Amino acid sequence: MKYKIEINGKVHEVEVEEKGTSYMVRVDGVSYEARITEEKKPGESQVPQAPVVSVPSPAPVSQVETVPGSVTAPMPGTILKVHTAVGEPVKTGDVLFTLEAMKMEDEISSPTSGTVKELPVREGQTVNTGDILLVIS
Repeated sequence: MKYKIEINGKVHEVEVEEKGTSYMVRVDGVSYEARITEEKKPGESQVPQAPVVSVPSPAPVSQVETVPGSVTAPMPGTILKVHTAVGEPVKTGDVLFTLEAMKMEDEISSPTSGTVKELPVREGQTVNTGDILLVIS
């Protein structure tokens, strides 16, 4: 799920994907693996408390090495549409791909402005979380 949250006057784009007992949390394009833990203090009542999300340092979401300017797949799915080509200029927020995941279409937008340098995927291709879809320079 995608969220926009404001922290100290700055809006952040946050994506959360459940991964069994943990979550993949992507904040402004940086991926983290998060686990929900419950904290109980001695003598605390049994009334359920809000869970505390523990976010360790950034963890790679796949074995693919991160490339500066890369746009990665936020979840496993199939590339339905490629909206750009190598050599084309893109602006922050431009839709780059339409990804089908769990029978839903998700638009993947450009996190930055620049020129498309590499485009290693094609329409109809299946991708995994963290796979490089495109590189912007």
